[in-house]
Parts: sequence; C-alpha cells; structure tokens
Amino acid sequence: MMSRLLFLLLTALAFAALGGGPVWAGDLEDCTGAIVQKIEPACNAIINDSAKPADDRINAYVVRSRLFAAGSKFDLALADADAAIRLNPKFVPALLARALVHEQTGKFDPALADLNQVVELDPKNPVAYLSRGNVKSDKRNWTDALTDLNKAIALRQDLAPAYVSRARAYVETGQPDQALNDVNAALSINPAAQNAFFWRGQAYRRKGDADHAIEDFSRAIAQAPQTEIGSYFLRGELFSAKGDYPRALADFDKVLSIAPNGLLAQAARQQRQSALAMQAELAKVHDGQPQQAPAARAAGALPPPAQSAPVPPRPAAPAASATPPDASPTLQAMREVGQLVSQRKYADAITRLNVVLAAEPNNEEARRIRVAALILTSRFAEARADIDEVLKLKPDDKRMLSDRAIASLGMRQPDQALNDADRAVSVDPNNALVYLNRGMIKRLSGKFQDAIGDYDRSISINSKEANAYAERGQAYMSVTRLDKALVDFDQALALNPASDVARAARGLALLMKGNSAEGLVDIKNALDRNPANQMAELGQGLAMLVSGQYDRAIVALNQIAGKSAAYDAFARTLRARAYLAKSDTADAMTDLNAVLGARPNDADALGLRGLTYARTREYDKALNDLTRAIVQRETVERYFARATIYEAQNNFEKAANDYRSATQLAPGNVFDILAQAQAKQKIQQLAKRTPCGNSGRKDETCL
Repeated sequence: MMSRLLFLLLTALAFAALGGGPVWAGDLEDCTGAIVQKIEPACNAIINDSAKPADDRINAYVVRSRLFAAGSKFDLALADADAAIRLNPKFVPALLARALVHEQTGKFDPALADLNQVVELDPKNPVAYLSRGNVKSDKRNWTDALTDLNKAIALRQDLAPAYVSRARAYVETGQPDQALNDVNAALSINPAAQNAFFWRGQAYRRKGDADHAIEDFSRAIAQAPQTEIGSYFLRGELFSAKGDYPRALADFDKVLSIAPNGLLAQAARQQRQSALAMQAELAKVHDGQPQQAPAARAAGALPPPAQSAPVPPRPAAPAASATPPDASPTLQAMREVGQLVSQRKYADAITRLNVVLAAEPNNEEARRIRVAALILTSRFAEARADIDEVLKLKPDDKRMLSDRAIASLGMRQPDQALNDADRAVSVDPNNALVYLNRGMIKRLSGKFQDAIGDYDRSISINSKEANAYAERGQAYMSVTRLDKALVDFDQALALNPASDVARAARGLALLMKGNSAEGLVDIKNALDRNPANQMAELGQGLAMLVSGQYDRAIVALNQIAGKSAAYDAFARTLRARAYLAKSDTADAMTDLNAVLGARPNDADALGLRGLTYARTREYDKALNDLTRAIVQRETVERYFARATIYEAQNNFEKAANDYRSATQLAPGNVFDILAQAQAKQKIQQLAKRTPCGNSGRKDETCL
C-alpha cells in the first residue's frame, strides 16, 4: 500500500506540473491539500458540480484516483484516472495516475504505454522517468530501468525516490557498493526516504555484512512496523543464520500475522519450522545433552560441489555454418549437424560428422565441431585425438589448447590439462576466455585460490561474461566463502537469467548457509528448466539430508553417485553422510574410500572418514584423517570432532585446545553453529575436571 508520505509527494509533484489553473477557496484547496480526511469529500464536491471549470474537475479526478490507489481501491482509482483522461487525453498527471494504478496491479505493459506517452508530452519530467524506471524494474529489465533512473536524477538531483529506485536496480544486478552510494544520497536528501533502509539492508546483505543489514532492516521496520513484511522476513533469516533463533522466530511470526496468505507466507512457515528445530537442538546442548541434530548427525561440514571429480565444464558447441538448399552433400550434412547441435542431439551430430570427416579428413570446421560434441558427451580421449590433429597444423591455436586442457582433465590428467591451459594463456595473455578456462581447470583440480585469481583476471578483461562469475562463485563456495559466492551467482544471473548452473549453484550455497526456503526455490526452478540438471539434483539430495530424510536422500543421490563423473565425489560424500546418520558405517566407508581413492587429499572426505573411524572406535585412524583435513581447511566441526576423540582418550588438554578452537572460528554453516554450541558446552564441562598445574589445590582449574 502506498504510504501517506508518498501519496502527498506524488500529488505535489503532479500539481507542480499543472502550471497553476483556477484555485477556488474551499473545496479545491481541501481536495489538493495535505489533510487526508478532507480530500475525498472536497474532490467529490468538485466532481459532482457540473458548474465547476473542467480543469478543476480533471484535477479532482486525479487527486481522488491517487487517494483511492493509496487505499488499495484500485478499481475506483482506475475509473477516476480514466475519467480525467477522457476530459483531457494529454493531461500528464492523469496519465501518471493511471500508470501508477496499472503498476500496482501488475499490469506493466499498460503502465509503460501511459508513461511513454508522458515522456513524449513532457520530456523534462523527472517523475515520468522515475515511474517508468520503476515499472521496468518490476519487469526485471534492469538495463533500461537504470537508463530511465539516471535520466530522472540528471533532471532533478534532489529526487530521493529516484536514488532509492536506482539502488534497487544496483542490488538486483549485483552492484551493492553502487547501491549503498545511492541509498546514502537519498537519505542525505530525505532522512525518511521510503524503502531506503530496506534497500540499504539488502545491499549490506549481498555484501555479507549481516550486522549492518539487520540494523537497516530494523530501521525500515521502525518506519512502517505494520507493512515492512520483507524486512521482517529477511531480518529473520539473518537472525537464524547467526543462531539467534528466538528473534528469528519472532520475525517469521510477524510476517505470518501481517500477511498469513501473502507471497512470503509459505517461506516464512518453512523458515520458522527450521528455526524451531535448530532451537530445540541447541536447547539439548545447553541442558547438558550433547546429542546432535538430525542434520548434524550426518557429520562433518557440507562438502562444496567444487570438490567433485575433476571432470571439465561443458563447453558451448559451435554452430555449423548455414548452407543454401542446393548445397553439396558435405554442406548439406553440415547443415544437418547444425540442426542436431541446436537440439542438443550431440551423439547424432557426431555420427553425421564421422561421415563428413571420412570423406574429407582435412575439414577443420567439422573436426572442431566434433571436438565440442565429443567433450559434451564425455568422450574425452576421442576429443583429444581430434584436437591433436588440429594442433599439428596450428600449434598455438588457443581454443584448441583450452579444449585439450578440458579433455585432459576429463581423462584425469590434471598436469597435462594445466600445461595446455598455461600455453593458451601465454599465446594470448589478454584473452578473458583463456583465463576462465584455466580457472575452471584449477578449480576442478582443487586449487581454489589459484582459480579465483584466474577468474579475477578474466573478469577484469571482460566483466560481462556470466560464466566467469558463476565459476568464481563455485570456487568461493569451495573455500566456504558463501557470501561472496552468492554475490557472484547473483551477478551471473543478472547477466544471463537463463544460467541454470548459476541458479542451481546459488541454491546449493543457500542450502549450505541454512537458507532452505530460498535455496529450494532456486533448485526447483533449475529442475523445472532442465530436469537433468545434476547440480540441482544434488541440491535436492542435500535438502533431504539436512532435513533428516536420510532414506530419501540416499535414493536421490543414487541417481548421481557412480553415474556422473562430474559430481561423483560430491554425491558419494553426501550419501556417506546419510549412511553415517543411519549408523551404517560400512556403506559410509565404502563411499568415502571411493572418493579418496581418486582424490587422496579431499578434505571433506577425509574429515568425514575421520568421523566414521571415530564411530567404530578406530581413534588413531580417525585422528590422522581429521588432522589432515584441518591442515587443509580449518572448520568448527572438524575441531569439535577431533576434540571428542581426544576426550575419549582422556587427553583433556588437547581436547580443551580443540574445543577452544571450535569456539573461536567463525561458523561457516548450520553444522558449524551446532558444533560450536556443543564445543562451548564441552569447555564448561572440562573446566570442572581439569586441575590447574602445580597449585596443589584440587578445586582450582585452568580452563
């Protein structure tokens, strides 16, 4: 619902555009005045008095239309705007009023039609550009929206709502720093600018600054405590992520009390249920029952998908050249290949290309297309044979070098892959694509920080490549920098809304942060677009795992483990967690040994195998695996797990050190939050039994 402040602002702006007109003492002053209670009766009197000048009746219709819109009486608002336009089809305030009603009722195309007419009639009207920019933002046409909002601000530098609207567009396109600049500018103009605190909170949230985001959502709520549903919901999510479940529950309850059937109601119920479950588990810890939550019993921090088997990303297949209907047999065959490629029938395309190359072995175009099709069907050895043929003639062909690197990685030859990727970079050091490809190879080889460096370089050369952001996001996810990963996935989707990889990866990252409601929306959308999206299928399995549906998780992960080389390690590690949660240590160990057989230093598999050994009381093996995992990447849960083994061995000093480390590290996900709470409880317990050195006093402790 439009706030009273916005209603008065738009009314004032509209009538500033009238250029005066007859001013009657009494009704007209009340109709266009600031006392809301007097507006409707006064406007009614003018509209119903046929003796009044036509201009006054038009003005009254416009004001009453805006008043009805502010009260969500949209049918009445539209009728009044239409009446004003019938009296004067070129009356700018009437067109603006009707556009506002169309926008508020989701009829964006009619709204744009009215606003386009306003811009034609009054090309210097900043409100017209602001309103049109808002409608384009509603349509998620961010580039055009920014153009209009820039124009509005250029025409009127003190128009605070334009800065707020532009901040929204910046947030949605993954530019939080620019958004912060705009919101701060709006607040400097008007400290009570509508929606300013909400969008500044969103900007901070996208930057991973939860404390500042919570502060701004709270200020937005203070401005409009009965309508700021989005601020309550997002603040609740942030409280939940920080482990402050009582305040999270209060915010989700507020969402449901204000709008029990609203757009956020279902998500609020899901988040509320999740927060209640986590609160119950933490209560067990504080009551001296260190039993893990269902999700935590799966053991270990969630493994990032980037640590799957080193099989390459799928390159885009080049299209075959168009050919005329009367082309030669070879050209006709190539046209058929192009059609097959466009339909993603790569195996059929390879069959046709085999015929072409048998007749014309030197047809370079056909060979290049077959390379891409072979890689897309995971036939890496055959792809590399074709690549070698091209490189014999063109040894510095950067595309073929990059493709051979991908094929070598698919054949589990990471050193050869990296050599080719390095050569491609040396051939063309200013090419964004070669850095992107080398980053992929490093990421899939487990060299995440090096991969991030290559992605940074690729983006610095070409900041419009969505795949670069999607890849860097996966690398960030692999080193548990989930907030940075989410910013990159948002940017990838802003550049390419059809990127199913970015959407599914964002869903996984949100699930890893504990934001199940948001994460599942992305996973579902990715699967709706492509039911065979394996990353999204992994997300489904992960969601079942963390919600305690272990049997269903195992069934879901069976569809990937052992069948998809690209995600085999990740799927097996997740499935091992489900087995371990069911106390099936034998099947868990089978999966983990399979992962470590291919990748002996996989930190997540090592950590989880350490926990599995602990379950079977093989403490020396457990300590070895957990220590190796911690050396690679410290996590709260790994320290906590190792501490429990030291404690079981009565080595209380080492146990206390690890418990202390678990309390000092920043939690990376919901599993770390639970482990940290348990670690704090354990420290309190150990403090009661650990004597303090040589003091001679039995009741003195050092912890």
